[in-house]
Amino acid sequence: MRKSLLYLPILFAFMLVAISCSKTAAPEPTAKENLTKTWTVSIAKEAGVQVYQKGGTTNTVPGYSGYRLGLAAASAATLTAVDGTTFTGTWALSSDNKTLTLANLKNSAGATPTGSNPAGTIVYNLTSTVTATTVTLETASPDLKAGSKIVNLQLVNP
Repeated sequence: MRKSLLYLPILFAFMLVAISCSKTAAPEPTAKENLTKTWTVSIAKEAGVQVYQKGGTTNTVPGYSGYRLGLAAASAATLTAVDGTTFTGTWALSSDNKTLTLANLKNSAGATPTGSNPAGTIVYNLTSTVTATTVTLETASPDLKAGSKIVNLQLVNP
């Protein structure tokens, strides 16, 4: 019995070492890390009215099928608008993860997006939590190309 008690501290120390060496769970990605990819439109609404659904056959604004928002880790942004025009610029996420700002947007001819104010800047409010596969954005000001309406975009990746 005494010999058994002598081995007890050794066993306890071994278990303590084994537990402390176990792997910890990887931290959850940040909102910025989740945003860093290329997004497409799943559902688009203009002034609260659904105008596009991915795979839909009765879309009133089918141009949303070509909409792409590419956000790179180095803060580079690429936006392919509803009319097919591609703009490049930069992007930033607010510290509270509620506002996405695309800035310095220009197409290959140097033109800025119609109605961007200030020129070349589009601001979106994030109306959902950013996950690895979905995010919902809403224009912070009316979009002239959408008939001066607020646009709500449910984006997906892939």
